[in-house]
Amino acid sequence: MSLTEAPGRLTIVENDQLLASLHYLTLADDTWVLEQIFVRPSQSTDLAVQLLKRFTSLANAAAVPVKLLDPYAKTYFATYPVLDHLADHQLPVRGPGAVRPVD
Repeated sequence: MSLTEAPGRLTIVENDQLLASLHYLTLADDTWVLEQIFVRPSQSTDLAVQLLKRFTSLANAAAVPVKLLDPYAKTYFATYPVLDHLADHQLPVRGPGAVRPVD
């Protein structure tokens, strides 16, 4: 199993089969948007955590604000606030202070 990095994408592959991926956008070199995390249903969510930890390391090293679109990522960072530069209004994901859809 290997974790590979490409611009805007982190992947975990084993025997040429994609097991998990994380996709993010770079906006004007000063903001990153974590769009989506994918883990094959037959795989452990530990793969998502592994991708999030690597993404966190990259984002903290780049010192860029991060916006979160992926619900799993929002829940993860609400539980483990390890991002140094989380953009405003990304959390909480539950409770009365949570961001809600517009009716």
